[in-house]
Amino acid sequence: MIRVLFVKPFWPYPYGKSENTYNRIWMPLSLANCAAILEKRGDEVKVLDAHCLRLKPERIKPHVRGFDKVFVTSSSLDRWQCPNIDIEPFLETAQYIKEVTGELYVMGYHGTVDPLEILKKTGAKAIIRGEPEYVVDDICRGKNLGEIGGVSFLRKGKITSMPDRKDVNLRGLPTPAFHLLDSTKYFYEILGKNFALFEMGRGCNYCCKFCNKVMYGKKLRKKSKDQVCEEIRFAIEHGRVKTGYFMDLEFLAYKGLVGDVCDFLIEKKFNFRWCCQTRADSLDREILQKMKKAGCELIHLGVESGIQKLLDLSAKNTTEDKIIEGVRMCEDVGIKTLAFFMFGIRGETAEDREKTFQFAKKLNADFASFHKVYPYRKSDIYLSDINFNSIIDGYLRKIYFRYYFRFAYIKKGGFFALLKSLRLFLGRILSLS
Repeated sequence: MIRVLFVKPFWPYPYGKSENTYNRIWMPLSLANCAAILEKRGDEVKVLDAHCLRLKPERIKPHVRGFDKVFVTSSSLDRWQCPNIDIEPFLETAQYIKEVTGELYVMGYHGTVDPLEILKKTGAKAIIRGEPEYVVDDICRGKNLGEIGGVSFLRKGKITSMPDRKDVNLRGLPTPAFHLLDSTKYFYEILGKNFALFEMGRGCNYCCKFCNKVMYGKKLRKKSKDQVCEEIRFAIEHGRVKTGYFMDLEFLAYKGLVGDVCDFLIEKKFNFRWCCQTRADSLDREILQKMKKAGCELIHLGVESGIQKLLDLSAKNTTEDKIIEGVRMCEDVGIKTLAFFMFGIRGETAEDREKTFQFAKKLNADFASFHKVYPYRKSDIYLSDINFNSIIDGYLRKIYFRYYFRFAYIKKGGFFALLKSLRLFLGRILSLS
């Protein structure tokens, strides 16, 4: 038996400098997966969520003493798709940990796409590339690094990268170690507290150019019905969870499984409200009605643009009419929507941006989030595809106000909805120049 610590670093909340996305206080599900595997084998495991505890890097050292191995993530599962751009808090955390132990291992997006750079900056013994669960298991079993797929390490000053690991068999994963995380400390501003993350599967069959899928493996995979239902039951009954978010890139990629899980939730009548993310053109009335009955209150929709030429340029493979139809179906069954919009594709004009904003007003989703597109490494968007014009920041700030302080918006959701929106996005607005 060994003592193992998993660390999620502190990040500025709600936004850090140069960031496009929210540093939400969400549980590190990938670390809970790793912890569950080691616990099942008999190791002593702890998860330290410094982000949740607001534990800054300089205060980390006392918490990591006495462990045989320490794993720190630069991007837990909730940030696999949209990893942090400014990684200084992670690097500082790793450096302080390195002062305590030589058994430091790093996982997450940043080491996956640039293992040499992250090895140099953290001094880690090894980088775990891609899905971390069973690589962590091999390391903790004492395997030689040169025998473990999916790791990179320095040998005589030169990097050695072992072959990529096969995609994780999700059906072999145990129930995440929700009991090691305090759900009362996690929240989603829209749904509330006692919050947890879940996943039904990994991957996506679509090929949107802007999407960063490097952490998700090459194939679309899903868990079994019994597995997902047991995870939800355990989180609710033993982890005090009351709200949740299914982190799947495309929740309705497996409608049969979704339907089965909804049937389970309807039968159990848990005090549990949840949300998910999917494509607007994946929605149909029958599945939406079942999701609503099972406790679904919100759906995240990647709308991206209201102009067909920009949808086509980003390989979104959908149409404006399909997006409108999906949002209207959600309204009809009583499920709220959060629509995401992207700005900054090269060739986009000021007129194009305004057309997209007018489309956002036409959709009149319950919540709307406006972002600059970012060229994450290993995505299909490159620097040459991006317009980094600083005018975009100023435009985004203006349209947040223009969207939320509209009569049509306030009439739809009421003053309470406006207050909730401001709580959700005020930090974002203030971060824009």
